[in-house]
Amino acid sequence: MSTQPLQPLGELLSRTLVFYRGHLRLVMLVTLPVVAFVDVVLGIGLGEFTASVHKKFPAADGYIELAAYCFILVPLVSSMLARAVVIEEREGSAPTAKRAVEEGLDVFAPVLIAVIMYAAGVALGLFLLLVIPGIYFLVSWYFVVQAVVIDRCRGFGAVTMSSSLVRGHWWHTAGVVICLELLTGIAAQGVIAIFEALATAANSDALIVIGSVLIDTVALPFVAVGATLYYLELRERAALPQPR
Repeated sequence: MSTQPLQPLGELLSRTLVFYRGHLRLVMLVTLPVVAFVDVVLGIGLGEFTASVHKKFPAADGYIELAAYCFILVPLVSSMLARAVVIEEREGSAPTAKRAVEEGLDVFAPVLIAVIMYAAGVALGLFLLLVIPGIYFLVSWYFVVQAVVIDRCRGFGAVTMSSSLVRGHWWHTAGVVICLELLTGIAAQGVIAIFEALATAANSDALIVIGSVLIDTVALPFVAVGATLYYLELRERAALPQPR
């Protein structure tokens, strides 16, 4: 196990941006179809494309959207881009959108199981175990998707792998997670504010759906790439064999 400190957060963000910009076409080809399909299907199914901007939607609609985001969008995009990062970082070859999509889809079922376990653990910790355990799980288990995609872990093994790699680096990892999520969240709020203004002017909630497609397409890949690069670094510190 390496005793050298983890790379500074700024360096990780720089590497993430380099990959993102250098493979922008791949990122868009991988992400946009998934985001557009999920957001548009939800928008149609929940009546958002024909609703006025002031229409009040049932609370259940918000839960449906959250579930689609957490259990379809994030796992799919993260799986595909994790494979793309590994192909370049470990195989030394240029990743293609076709290969990233195929390999990401191949592991979607075990990824979904791991994500459900992650979400259940965090929810249990937050609401039943007085919050602090939930925050601990939120950071320690954050890389279950990468554990499945890169290390072929299954079920609780993905949780165990993520937790073992984060152990000893929890505070640094928390900073990485907060930074990735906060940066994209701030940018998203700026964009959604613009589309909300446009939607209000046109009195059409459809513009907010279009804004959501744009935000998810840009933000989700950045988080996925950054998380994968950090996960690979944690693996190196643990002296694990090169991923396949």
